[in-house]
Amino acid sequence: MAYASGMTGQRIAVLGAGYVGAACARAAAAAGHTVWAVRRSAPAEAAADGVHWIRGDVAAGHIAALPASLDVLVLAVAPRAGADQYRDVYPPAARSAVAIATATGATRLLYTSSTGVYGGRDGALVAETSSRAGAGESSAALMEAEDVLFDATNLRPTVLRVAGIYGPGRDPRPRFRQAGSLPERGEYWVNLAHRDDIVAAILHVGALAHPPSVLNVSDGASTRAADVCRWLAATEGRDVGTLEFGNETQASRNNQRVGNSALVATGWTPHYASFREGFTRGL
Repeated sequence: MAYASGMTGQRIAVLGAGYVGAACARAAAAAGHTVWAVRRSAPAEAAADGVHWIRGDVAAGHIAALPASLDVLVLAVAPRAGADQYRDVYPPAARSAVAIATATGATRLLYTSSTGVYGGRDGALVAETSSRAGAGESSAALMEAEDVLFDATNLRPTVLRVAGIYGPGRDPRPRFRQAGSLPERGEYWVNLAHRDDIVAAILHVGALAHPPSVLNVSDGASTRAADVCRWLAATEGRDVGTLEFGNETQASRNNQRVGNSALVATGWTPHYASFREGFTRGL
């Protein structure tokens, strides 16, 4: 997928170059920017795909190999494994990003947070103005990291609250083939964002002169999990009538409809407008 970006010749550091961050770094380099990407295990090449890869742990603190001058930081860290890692990764990585911005003169920072900070919501529509009501340690850590950035007066942060991430190498279809294991008989809302659309959103927002401080990144096509199951079964030639939904007592982790109208209003549109397009040609 080709990415358009209005930014030209920026010096960009991607802090946390995992599934989304690595794709963002490569896309930014392909768009003509000078890019450094920090990840815990970097490729052997010092510069690959036009990206200067740096081995380092953003949450651990200062990254010595970064250049002295930068324009834009993209903070896209992820926990190593399990929700218990959120506290050890997100707030310290945010503090590290502020320190790097101060040292390098970067004034723009884009942070990939999560729509999970909004909480369950019982199927309600959530927008950027909705309160953060996420419960548990993972949501608390995500919100603390957001606040670290909002409190940094030397930055113009934009927090990108990302819905469920999927794409090449991260295929969500297997769980939707197991109708009986879905919580609440599948009667909860699913919100998704394809990796390539997230990358496009990062580059797009980074090019805006005055971006909003918070934006939701989702395809904007919230769908009941049970309906995703039925569509997938039909497209794969399975008998939809044989699907058995159960698991009524297990509550879904999130049950909200994530709106993306604020991001769309800036000129971004998802290439994969719903899970249908994404599952058909984006995996």
